[in-house]
Amino acid sequence: MRVPLVVVTGFLGSGKTTLVNRILARRAERNETSQLGVIVNELGAIGIDGALLGAHGARMIELPGGCVCCVLGDELDRTLIELVDARPLSAIVLETTGVAEPLPIAWAVRREPVEARVRLAAVVTLVDATQFLASRSLSASVDSQVAYADVVLVTKSEIAGDRDTDAAVAAVRLLAPRALIRRGTTDEHAAWLEQILADPPTTRPDGVDDHPDGEGTPHVHDENCRHSDGGAAHGIDSVWVPVQGTVDLEELEDQLAELPDNYVRIKGILRAVDGRSGTDTARWTAIHRVGLRVSSEPVAAPDFGEGREEGCVVALGPNVDDAVLGACVIAAGIHLAS
Repeated sequence: MRVPLVVVTGFLGSGKTTLVNRILARRAERNETSQLGVIVNELGAIGIDGALLGAHGARMIELPGGCVCCVLGDELDRTLIELVDARPLSAIVLETTGVAEPLPIAWAVRREPVEARVRLAAVVTLVDATQFLASRSLSASVDSQVAYADVVLVTKSEIAGDRDTDAAVAAVRLLAPRALIRRGTTDEHAAWLEQILADPPTTRPDGVDDHPDGEGTPHVHDENCRHSDGGAAHGIDSVWVPVQGTVDLEELEDQLAELPDNYVRIKGILRAVDGRSGTDTARWTAIHRVGLRVSSEPVAAPDFGEGREEGCVVALGPNVDDAVLGACVIAAGIHLAS
C-alpha cells in the first residue's frame, strides 16, 4: 500500500513545528514502534525547525534552502522516494515553510514515480487566531493555505480570546466553506490528529447483526457502531457498513466527497472497478477520506476470516450515521451484505 502523506502548512508563526513536535513527543511517551517519516522544509539556508523537532520515533529529513512548493520540486520527489524505499513507514508528515502553497505540493505527489509510493492523505492548515486577519495582506499564500485545506486547526485561541477567534474562523469559512475547522490547544490538536489519521479497523465487529432495512440501507446495532474507546473524549463516534459485490470507484469517491465535514475520517476496503483506468476488471481497493480529501489505492485481497469476502466501509466523526454512509455505497452500485 502507498504511504499516506500529511502536509502541515500555515503562515509564519502559526505553530506548525510546535504541533509536529508534540505529535513526535506523544509517540515517544507511549514507546510507539511504527515508523513516521518527517520532512522539514525551512526557507532559510539553515533549517532551524529540524533542530527543534528531534527524532522521537521518526526518521527525519530536512530540506533547507528554498520553499518546497516552488524551487524544491525535484528534491521533494527524491526525498519522498528515499524515505519510502528505506524502511516501512506508517505515514509521512511534511512541514512546509510559512509561505508555501499546498497546491503545487499536491501536484508533485501525483507525479510518477512518487504517486506509486505515496498518497496525499490530507492538507492540514494551521491558523493563528491572533494574527490571521492581519497576515492576509502580507502574502497571498495565507489565503491559499486555507483555501486548499482539508482540515483547518485554529491555534492560540486561548490568547486571542473569543471575539478575535470567532472573526478568524468566520474569515476561514469564507475561504474554505467545506473544510473541517477545529479549535483547541496544541496537545488537543496533536491527540485529535493522531486519532483521525490512524487507520480505523476494517474487520467486522463481533456481534454485529446487519441487514438492509426497508429502504435498502444497512442497519448496525448502535452499541456496536458507536463506541467510546478514546474517541468520546474528542467527540468521535464510529459507524461500520458491510458491503458485497463491486463498487463503481469513481462514483463512490464522489459520494464520499460530498459528505459533510463531521465525517472526518473514512476508510473502506472493497472490490471496485475504476473506469478511469481503462479497464473493467474488479480488484480489491482501499478508499480513504480525511477531512475533505478522498483517495484510493489497489490492495491485496484481505483476509476477513470465516470464508467471507465482503468488504466494509468505516466512518469516524461526531454524530456520523450508518444510514448516510450506507446511502453513499448504495448510490455507487454496491450490493450491501444481508
